[in-house]
Amino acid sequence: MGGLRLIFAIDDADEREAFARIAARLDQCVVHYPVNIAEVEALYSNDAADAIVTDFRFHNGALADWLTFWPLPAVLVTEPADDPERIERTVRDESSVFIEREAGGRHLELLPVLARKVINIRESLSRQNAHLQMTEHQYMNLLQAVPDTVYILDKDGRFMYLNDSIRGFGYEPSKLIGRHFSEIVHPADVPKVSRLEVLPALAGVATGPESAPKLFDERRAGKRMTRNLELRLKCGSDTDDYVVGSVNAYGEVSSAGYQLPEFEGMGLGTVGIIRDVSLRKEHERKLEAALAAKEVLLKEIHHRVKNNLQVVSSLLNLQESAVADPAARKVFLECQTQIQSMAMVHEVLYRSSDFEGVDMQKYFERLVDYLAGVYDAAYRGIGWSISADSVVLDLDDAIPVALIVNELLSNCFKHAFPDGRTGKATVSMGPRDEEWILVVSDDGVGFEAAKAASAEKGIGTELVHALAAQLHGQVSSSTEGGAVVRLRFPRDQGQEG
Repeated sequence: MGGLRLIFAIDDADEREAFARIAARLDQCVVHYPVNIAEVEALYSNDAADAIVTDFRFHNGALADWLTFWPLPAVLVTEPADDPERIERTVRDESSVFIEREAGGRHLELLPVLARKVINIRESLSRQNAHLQMTEHQYMNLLQAVPDTVYILDKDGRFMYLNDSIRGFGYEPSKLIGRHFSEIVHPADVPKVSRLEVLPALAGVATGPESAPKLFDERRAGKRMTRNLELRLKCGSDTDDYVVGSVNAYGEVSSAGYQLPEFEGMGLGTVGIIRDVSLRKEHERKLEAALAAKEVLLKEIHHRVKNNLQVVSSLLNLQESAVADPAARKVFLECQTQIQSMAMVHEVLYRSSDFEGVDMQKYFERLVDYLAGVYDAAYRGIGWSISADSVVLDLDDAIPVALIVNELLSNCFKHAFPDGRTGKATVSMGPRDEEWILVVSDDGVGFEAAKAASAEKGIGTELVHALAAQLHGQVSSSTEGGAVVRLRFPRDQGQEG
């Protein structure tokens, strides 16, 4: 055993002499024998010792009673009659121990061992504290490097810590310590963060993580963490300027940052981050304004296209009145219905709330109403039904589908119910696997009978097949108590372009 430096603060002369003999046998052992506290303080000031040995007799116990305030580890020599509670208070420090005095001085032989022990404990604690201090220093440097404002609130919502980023909002961190979080919030947004207003309004309400109370909810943790709570924050206490801050906060943490006995009673606080999102909100506002302007422009374009097509239809109608040949007049009428079918697509888009596609249910209803009027379907006792719920097509697909349905329905109203026959036409469309299935059918006389009864030589069949090819689809027909035409084409046709 060597390298031991001790303060032996015991008044008993026999013990001093006995311990001096023991210390003399040890290598590199230096022992000081002060006679009062002043000499102990001088030895400590000169860094002359690594540990203290004392008892409740030295200087009437004054040194022993103050051992917990000394930065040196201690070995307390006790008597059997000493108060246990006093002993416990004296050696409360982790690096202090006690040993009971024995007759004959046997305890003196153990003092160097105990002194070594407490010195090693103190050195270990010092190394741990140094590591903690280094970690804390790194942690604080990290917090100061974060561009967002990091804060800690106590259980009452008052600031206990703020990093320097709060200066970006016009505040000095030190001046906000002890002030309530709501003092930096726009008055109209205070209900979002006030415990007095948030919690009573939600008393007994099962909110769930999505609608959890914000900021000062004592039950908030895990998925109930406050995320992206946008608040208007004052830019300094002496201005009327505000920025928009996005707050992420986590509750149910020790407001002191440590779960230690000495911090009991301080309650649970909140740790959070505030990010200035004013620039992002301004960009969002500008984008929304630009989008609204583009939507107005797009609506206007569809409206003008519809009007232009209707003008063309009206011109054809005027020209039709000047044509005497019935066959030629029918050609004009077919052209009109085709143009009108395209104009209706733009009208449905114009009336929609967005421009993601054409609602085919609404479109088919308008188209059938129009064609039924052209061919006096209701007057002739011909009914119809539409089924195309949740079918939305982009413009590139909607136009050829519109022309196909226009052609098939026109043929149905013209030829499927001759000689006063009544019946029904049906248009249905829906998804099946990766395809759209369009079916136009009637319960009329069927293809062959209709063809035989008609003297027209049109291009309707060629047109339907050409438009189906444009959709990369296939057309099939059958006679099932009338006429049935099916069109199948890929659902992602619009994306494939």
